[in-house]
Amino acid sequence: MKILGIHDGHNASVCLMEDGKIKYVIQEERVTKIKNKGGFPYKSLDLLFKITGLTPNDIDYVALNGNYMPMVGKDITRELILKSYEDLLNPFGTARLRNFLKTFKFIDSFIQKQNKKIRLNILKNLGFKKEKVIFVEHHLAHASCAYFGMGKFKEPILVLTNDGAGDRLCATVNIGEKGNIRRIASVHEHHSIGNLYAIFTYLLGMVPLEHEYKIMGMAPYVKSSKAREVADKFWEMFEFEENGLTWKFKKGFSVFGAMPYFKEFIFLKRFDYLMAGLQIFIEEFLVKWVKNAIKRTGIRKIALAGGTFMNVKANKAIMELPEVEELFVFPSCGDEANAIGVCYYLESQINGTKNLKPLEDIYFGIEWSNDEIKKRFEKYNFKNYKYKIVKYSNIEKKVAELLSSGEIVARFKGREEFGARALGNRSLLANASKSGVIKEINEMIKNRDFWMPFASSILDEDMDKYIKDWNIYKKKNKPYYMIMTFDTKEKAHKDLVAGIHPYDKTVRPQMVVERHNKDYYKLISEFKNLTGIGGILNTSLNLHGYPLVHTPEDAFHLIDNSSLKYLAIGDYLIEKIT
Repeated sequence: MKILGIHDGHNASVCLMEDGKIKYVIQEERVTKIKNKGGFPYKSLDLLFKITGLTPNDIDYVALNGNYMPMVGKDITRELILKSYEDLLNPFGTARLRNFLKTFKFIDSFIQKQNKKIRLNILKNLGFKKEKVIFVEHHLAHASCAYFGMGKFKEPILVLTNDGAGDRLCATVNIGEKGNIRRIASVHEHHSIGNLYAIFTYLLGMVPLEHEYKIMGMAPYVKSSKAREVADKFWEMFEFEENGLTWKFKKGFSVFGAMPYFKEFIFLKRFDYLMAGLQIFIEEFLVKWVKNAIKRTGIRKIALAGGTFMNVKANKAIMELPEVEELFVFPSCGDEANAIGVCYYLESQINGTKNLKPLEDIYFGIEWSNDEIKKRFEKYNFKNYKYKIVKYSNIEKKVAELLSSGEIVARFKGREEFGARALGNRSLLANASKSGVIKEINEMIKNRDFWMPFASSILDEDMDKYIKDWNIYKKKNKPYYMIMTFDTKEKAHKDLVAGIHPYDKTVRPQMVVERHNKDYYKLISEFKNLTGIGGILNTSLNLHGYPLVHTPEDAFHLIDNSSLKYLAIGDYLIEKIT
């Protein structure tokens, strides 16, 4: 059975699942080269059909993320998102009006029905039949990512979802058992802590739904009672209800509607105190919610999904709870993952869990052959530099040698990874024991805020060498996806100094195992043979403001428009001739 999952909102994506196995996931941003590109994923769908040879007639079911997609039919751009947040500051703006009209159920129901018709017409025009189309409620899609991705069906799992908003909710508490998901509590979008994070991202001069990670990155630098004071003020805004599973926003009708209140709240407060205070509050709030849910249900194995859980420091705080026995966080768990979630859900409804396995690697994209890479290199019009290209029988060893000598190397090999984190196949790599590479990478290509840390790819066999209390936490979480942070040992402060947070010494690791990525595992092993270090710095291969590179041409454009010297692509090494 072939299921096509579609997310047609912010950071749009498509997923092809066949007999319970994920075959491809393609994000619209990669194909269009517009970061977080939203709207209907036309180009991703075209590409999927091109590489698979399938047509709409070959698809058994089309599953759409959400009963309601608020910006349906629109090209969801950064400019549109910024305008919608700006509009929330206007008491007579259309955003405030829409927020008010949604409180009338008959109006809201009419809007949702109209948007559903638009989405069905889009699919009809693409050649799909109406009877093939299934709508999956937004937070059920998130919960399906978490529960079926974790893949433990013989015991009860506590499944929590939390995001900005989706189908009028911002959070749910569920119990997954025997292949079924039962919701026991939900929180209306008016009370969203996820939206709170997005609002403060905007009010602090950054782009919501994109730059929230900058707040999280700044937080560890602030060691001041002023951050605690800000966090306490946030606690005054929200109140848990008696059941401990739901909560309410106390400073207005809704979080979004309170934008003028928040603007006044930040007036004359230091940006770093605000960032740290908000992060403290989010961590404490989620920890309390998780503890309440465990106490209420008695279930200590937990699966999480939804954009709020992209907060790796909050995930760490949850993992460290003594009440938590095991924790799975779906990788890149924002709405882009719901193209996968809807497939999981529909497969489970039709065939149960017999075809579903726990999530392992997430290399769900396209792979390019050496022949194709060479042809495209020969045709590409390099404008700024000259290059030589050499094929190696052991490119991993060659890259390891370059890294060990202090060079920075871009790696483009194997299937493209899904989601927000580069996991070695579309990555910029460096020797993490050399702190100077941080400045070099930022000046060379990344142009990032000074406080943002890089991450590390670490061999599974060396995790205990670098991670504190690894023997405890390896039983709770397998950090394959850079979705969790850990405290580090002294050896990491030397071997991985450039790949850990410079202030609190935490690391956001990708634990590399051979069965997930044989070539990448080999590369780091070769590097270890040369240096004795079992990990390397790994950051995403993209120019500032662009998504992860997608095609060989994207990689060629990157090296030609930066001071990067080496690109290892397939089994070839491209070297810039200076």
